[in-house]
Amino acid sequence: MITSLETLTWSDDFKTGIDIIDEQHQRLFEYFAEIQSAIAEEDEGKVEAVCRGLIDYAVSHNTFEETLMQSADYPHFEAHQAVHHAFRERAYGYLERLEQEENRMKVARTIRTEIGLWLINHIKREDQHYVPYVKRSLDRGFVARMLKRFF
Repeated sequence: MITSLETLTWSDDFKTGIDIIDEQHQRLFEYFAEIQSAIAEEDEGKVEAVCRGLIDYAVSHNTFEETLMQSADYPHFEAHQAVHHAFRERAYGYLERLEQEENRMKVARTIRTEIGLWLINHIKREDQHYVPYVKRSLDRGFVARMLKRFF
């Protein structure tokens, strides 16, 4: 469990072994630091822009993951997609609150903490289930392309 905002940082414990996914996850953690910085600067415009960036990126990332899972014939694709859908709805709710709430800094802290907790849990639990399927799919695709190229 996260006990302070400072602990919301990327570590190798979150690696899936799929480089593109790990890079995208790292970028999400960078957004958490950017939100914290904007809060510290008390810059409401920057806070809103960075929160929007985080949510847009997270939703796009989830869509990208779904594409990989679908290509890999991941057997639990629909269940994972449902988790992503619930996240998207929740994330868009945060944006609505950010637009309507008088205390944007409070909402931004909530966004950072709750999406951070969700992401950590999601990476360590749900994402680990699709990793072997996607790795096999990516490896087959790479090997097949290389064989066609050289033979």
